[in-house]
Amino acid sequence: MEQWLADFQHRTGKGALFVGGHVGTFHADRVDGVPYVINGNSGKTPSTPADRGGFTGWTEFGVDPVTPAEADRARRDPLAEGPRWVDAEVHAHVDQLTLTAPASVAVGVPARVTATLTQPGGRTVPVAAPVSADWSGSATVHIGPVAGVRPWHTAHFDPATGTLTALRPGAPIRLTVTVNNVLAEATVKITAR
Repeated sequence: MEQWLADFQHRTGKGALFVGGHVGTFHADRVDGVPYVINGNSGKTPSTPADRGGFTGWTEFGVDPVTPAEADRARRDPLAEGPRWVDAEVHAHVDQLTLTAPASVAVGVPARVTATLTQPGGRTVPVAAPVSADWSGSATVHIGPVAGVRPWHTAHFDPATGTLTALRPGAPIRLTVTVNNVLAEATVKITAR
């Protein structure tokens, strides 16, 4: 199956996708450039620990057509990453969402920020891959890779690592996380070292 899907994708330049289920866990990976998604359970008890994809929820896929030019480029260079034509969002069921951040962060001293959600039956799930989450913040906070930091930012938060770094003193900042339309937020003071 893996060889057939990879060959189709490389030969035609079109996207191929494998979606499976009945495993009791959410997981996503790539094999030879083909996305593989395992859709977890919606109602029945998961079969793996919560931090390894064992939670309940559902997956939403977004598909964009591959243009003829993108398909042609993919055919000519099958070893290069093909066009990004599919996105998957894993929506965990949320009874409660908690954002944990320090009350204050000193300039230049990285701090840890975490988010967890609680599901029916008391299952606690870390808000990290494969759980889809939207992070946002005050206008003076850059969310994402450090390369996007601009002169007006007083803080930088990287959701991939959970690291909040104060860049210079300023007004308190707000961090917000949203999972499956449930929101949690925290306010953090930025202080001089």
